[in-house]
Amino acid sequence: MRRGAIRAFVGCVAMLCVTVWQASAQRTTLAREDIPRLPVDTLPTDRDEVRLVTFTDGTFRYIPTNPYNFHSAPAYDSHWDTLNLFAYRAVPLDELPAVVDIEFFESQGFRAPVTGRVLSRYGRRSGRNHNGVDIRVDHGQPIFAAFDGVVRHSRWNSGGYGNIVIVRHPNGLETYYAHLSRRAVEADEWVRAGQVIGYGGRTGRASALHLHFETRYADQSFDPERLIDFEEGTLRRRDFALRKEYFNIRSRASEEIDGEETEEPLLAVLSPADSLAVVTGALPAADSSADSSTASPAPAPADLPPTASGAPVYHKIVSGDTLLALALHYDTTVAKLCDLNHITRTTTLRLGRNLRIK
Repeated sequence: MRRGAIRAFVGCVAMLCVTVWQASAQRTTLAREDIPRLPVDTLPTDRDEVRLVTFTDGTFRYIPTNPYNFHSAPAYDSHWDTLNLFAYRAVPLDELPAVVDIEFFESQGFRAPVTGRVLSRYGRRSGRNHNGVDIRVDHGQPIFAAFDGVVRHSRWNSGGYGNIVIVRHPNGLETYYAHLSRRAVEADEWVRAGQVIGYGGRTGRASALHLHFETRYADQSFDPERLIDFEEGTLRRRDFALRKEYFNIRSRASEEIDGEETEEPLLAVLSPADSLAVVTGALPAADSSADSSTASPAPAPADLPPTASGAPVYHKIVSGDTLLALALHYDTTVAKLCDLNHITRTTTLRLGRNLRIK
């Protein structure tokens, strides 16, 4: 009888110990979940204007060191909607300016969201508007933010996009990343160019694995291939005159890009005296040593229509235009043209490009 009581007592003690251990483990688990998300350390990155901040819950975020270029940029002052897909419903197309300057500064960085062949281009498709480009991806393949910016929208969309992330950039441009298998960022989070914002998939109305990528300004879409060469993974231009007619679904970049011609760099065709004049931003001397007897003079640029005082003035590049010829015609300097358009004196002038003059 005494042995049976001892066994029962030992069994009760064992059960009590197991119960206490389980309760302790549960409290430990709950305590970990309740850990506040506080910053632990700030680490440098490969770019001076970006820092990596680690938090107590094991997560991290990229933080800009120059807030003006990002959170304080005018692009974030209005029409900030994290719940709805489109944020500019109250802004009709006819109220947008004829031309918008879209600039991509070197410090802001760039990385193609994915690199590969474009499966489906911008335009009409099967009787519907296809407002972006489709690029094949593997399931779970990392998708990168194209430029620095702030996530405006990161949600599931039942209208066909599936998992979608929308990033607004300091220049007002928005980039859309749709059909993701999983989103890696949340609304109001700042992201840097090349940061993983999601993973490839086929969610929403997608018949195959691909990334659907869009570029929009004030909710109006235009052909992303005007900006990005997806096969090469490169940015086509650092300054872009976004014209209102580009918001037409039939305005495709491929038809214009394929027809572009290039010119030789300006300094390659100038005499040493003219080269020095261009470098210093001064006009060439009348007694330049360049032999112009055999050279065909470039046609004078067409005069621009009158514009309102203070409004930007543009010149559309035609065959024969050079920075020097434009500077002479518009009574300015090569240095000012380069500074105004964020280009160098050897930048190739492509036919059809809108060069800002004033």
